[in-house]
Amino acid sequence: MPGADYIYPNVTELARRGGLLERWHLAEPLGCTYIEIPADFVKNRTEVERTGQEIGSMLTRSSMEHLYEQDRDLPGSLSYVIHTEPAIPRRDQHGRQVTAALRWHDADWVGAFSDMLLEIEDFLGIPPDIIEIHPGDRKNTHAAIVAAMHTLIVAHWDAFGVEPLVLVENHKDQGVSTGSRIQAFWATLKNLHPEIAGLAGIALDPWHLYSAAREEFPGSLGEIPAEALRAFHIHNNLNLPSMNDAIPWREVFRVISRIPETPRIKPVVYQKSRVAGAIAFCDELLAALQPVIAAPPA
Repeated sequence: MPGADYIYPNVTELARRGGLLERWHLAEPLGCTYIEIPADFVKNRTEVERTGQEIGSMLTRSSMEHLYEQDRDLPGSLSYVIHTEPAIPRRDQHGRQVTAALRWHDADWVGAFSDMLLEIEDFLGIPPDIIEIHPGDRKNTHAAIVAAMHTLIVAHWDAFGVEPLVLVENHKDQGVSTGSRIQAFWATLKNLHPEIAGLAGIALDPWHLYSAAREEFPGSLGEIPAEALRAFHIHNNLNLPSMNDAIPWREVFRVISRIPETPRIKPVVYQKSRVAGAIAFCDELLAALQPVIAAPPA
């Protein structure tokens, strides 16, 4: 399977949350298939000042108009990933640490979350191809997360007539962290909502998996069903990956090279100057793992 479909990350040089076209113009020269758009909750003091909302609160339509840009004449080839609230600690305007709660177990909250995404997407002008969510703490059972994924898919079909991929990103400090938990999550999804198995899965972050599993990493990686893997986040604690990292990248890319579809890879580096290098790192490893085709006999 040659190459990958790359996702251009949400680099820090972009003003505010911005729009689609400015990202697309950065992504196209690198051959990226997708761009990433952030859809987290109010996340810093600047956004508090612009929106009048508190840290960790869901965006209102009026707040979106202060944070995003609308573009006209979007090209038909433009595809994007919407990356939702990661539930990581942040500082509010008073210096206090705040972590937004992900409440997949609360149907009303899931409905409000879904409505927020639909409003962002309506403001941007087109729906996403992929939605990335995070598991949150262990109050969110696997069954609750699966039900929420189903809700998001149905809501997008009802609103836009499309069914995006909805992917859960593993996180070292959240409820889906290790290979065994990913395996159990996937079993729950196939048991409760097998009809969305082709529209859902895992965005695997090997750095978070390594941080959770450490010396058990190879076994943990091996527990993950290949059919669950739909995307990969490649980085070393948000830095450029290297073969000198503790993460055994050859093992990771051996898994990537074996999935049954073209892999979607997001280089999780947030400076424009590093994106090309991260893509080159991935391309080199993927190429090295391609089977050598013997020349026909003379």
